[in-house]
Amino acid sequence: MSKESIAIWLACLTFIVTLSSFAVAYSQMKIASAKAKLDLYNKRFGIYQIALDYYQSAWWGTPDEMKEKSLKFTTAFRESQFLFDEKDGVHNTLKKIQQNGYSIFFEKEYKYKMENNLTLDKLDLDQLRESSNKARDEFEINIIQLESQLKKYLEFKNIHGWSFRKFW
Repeated sequence: MSKESIAIWLACLTFIVTLSSFAVAYSQMKIASAKAKLDLYNKRFGIYQIALDYYQSAWWGTPDEMKEKSLKFTTAFRESQFLFDEKDGVHNTLKKIQQNGYSIFFEKEYKYKMENNLTLDKLDLDQLRESSNKARDEFEINIIQLESQLKKYLEFKNIHGWSFRKFW
């Protein structure tokens, strides 16, 4: 084999290795991008799940269960300001949910304490119940509003895996 043919083979081999390296790097970039999108999706969906758990505890949970869900919800509420665009209003809706949850929790806890003779306070239970019922109604409206606000974040229509079809 002559020096010229060896040089041509080495040039071709170098080109193939370079092209292969590019293909691997491009694939890794697309995989990393899809993983970042999936991680963000999981965080956002987690906030939705926590809001639903909080909602369910407001209707059917005990005061202790609601308190536990409230602590998780507060963390999710604080995280939401970093995960969603401010213009979409997700954080504000979660704030309304939190405020309504407090009203419901206060009535549940006070009722539980009264029934078990754990308090000497004499608050107007009818007024607390009325406030709690109003908060429950608003809570339901807020959950529906939250679902519509989260729709664009939780639809999986715009997530694409990697492929070379678009590249070629």
